[in-house]
Amino acid sequence: MSTRSVLGAALAGETDVDGRSLAVLATGVAALAVAARFLATLVVAVPGGPAAAPLGALSTAAVVVAAGAAVVVGVTERRPTAGVGALFVGVFGALSLLAAAAATPAAVAVVAGLALVVAAHRDALGRWRGAAAAVFVGALAVNLAAGVGGVAALRGTGSTLALVGVGLTPAFAARATDGPALGWGVAAFGAVVAFGLGLPFVTGAATLAGTGAVGASLPVLAFAAAGAVTTGSAAARTRRFPLLAGVVLLAVAGVPATLPRAVPFALGVLALVSLEVGR
Repeated sequence: MSTRSVLGAALAGETDVDGRSLAVLATGVAALAVAARFLATLVVAVPGGPAAAPLGALSTAAVVVAAGAAVVVGVTERRPTAGVGALFVGVFGALSLLAAAAATPAAVAVVAGLALVVAAHRDALGRWRGAAAAVFVGALAVNLAAGVGGVAALRGTGSTLALVGVGLTPAFAARATDGPALGWGVAAFGAVVAFGLGLPFVTGAATLAGTGAVGASLPVLAFAAAGAVTTGSAAARTRRFPLLAGVVLLAVAGVPATLPRAVPFALGVLALVSLEVGR
């Protein structure tokens, strides 16, 4: 029996806890950890806010928890190829914290792992969700090439891809995207546009600090906000917790140009593809 099979049995078969429930719980805890890092970053960036906050500790904790959740998703995944891909995300994501020299191989492994998961679930994803998942994989690859690989010219394209991906998350909500959810999404779009036009410098500073987005236009930011709010509203109303955790992770992880942002971002995609659609 392989190591993955043994771990999967230990987590899903030899305890009273259902494997999927454990994976959803771990992903939800990771979403809270990443959201805490996001909020702390914004508070520090606000004029008049606290001069210092334990951002380094929060960032490390967020990566560790997200990597651990990815491992749990991997060992409880029913499709072997997808399980291996999720393990790549978790294990190499955690290793990236140990040494700067591990950054490049970890970046390659995280992208490859996420691509494996998406490919393994391509039959269940269908056309539109498959297209959205492909955008996420592309965004992860382009942004890590820019941030870790040093191809700075790709930062703007990577930021736009990541934000467009977040805007496409309603594809995973399917029939739960009803009138009320769409209404909240439209309101979010309008609020971001109004705030961006009224306070452009504040909007730019908050976007850069909170998400790390570079060169993204205001309509793209508004589209991402609308998609996240629409999906979050639909997920909360229908109690689809994997979907809710996934969209929260994607919304607050930020543009995945660094591994501390890329690991939670990849976990958000795992939540949508493996936990929400694949099971």
